[in-house]
Amino acid sequence: MADSSSLGPAAAPAARAGYAKSKDTRARILAAALEEASESGFHKASVAGIADRAGVAVGNVHYHFGSRQGLLRELMGSLVADLLTELHAIDADDSVDFFERQRAAMLAYLNHLRANPTYVRLADEMKLQDPDIWREAVNEWVKRMEARIRSGIEQGTLRAMDDDEIAVQAHFLLGTRHFLEHIRENADGPGDEAILDAYLSLVRHGLGR
Repeated sequence: MADSSSLGPAAAPAARAGYAKSKDTRARILAAALEEASESGFHKASVAGIADRAGVAVGNVHYHFGSRQGLLRELMGSLVADLLTELHAIDADDSVDFFERQRAAMLAYLNHLRANPTYVRLADEMKLQDPDIWREAVNEWVKRMEARIRSGIEQGTLRAMDDDEIAVQAHFLLGTRHFLEHIRENADGPGDEAILDAYLSLVRHGLGR
């Protein structure tokens, strides 16, 4: 009978290979889910159709994501993963004031929309099809914006506000993203720089000291 210690070196590469295969399968399923949802919408995206596109069994979809809702939740998370990484870096930079930070964050969002043209439609559809997931995402965005406002107040860039006003302003600031989305849909409209300059001018007059 082989000693258990002798199984270690051989088992490690096998475990790594299995993990890599599992990770690849998850990535293929998410890519297939995005294609399916982009073409037919979340409400028509079926687990069977997604599995067929990914070239896997339906059971693999359930194994990796638990349910159709779990798959859609992770799909939306994957769509904003790169954006969130960039926003983390922007908010971690204490050398810039609130307005420059807000400008950088909005520019990152506009670039995200350009790289992911179906994001807005899928997010709107998620609001209708899975409102719990949508509300959870909105709450996370609001918390991020509230933290950015509080940082601006501490820096002395923004005027003092109580907790209620901070919460309301956070919702207002996030709401402007929808207007920016519609402006960008007009091919003859102003460019990103002009949009951001006008937006920040408005914000400065409303929140600045």
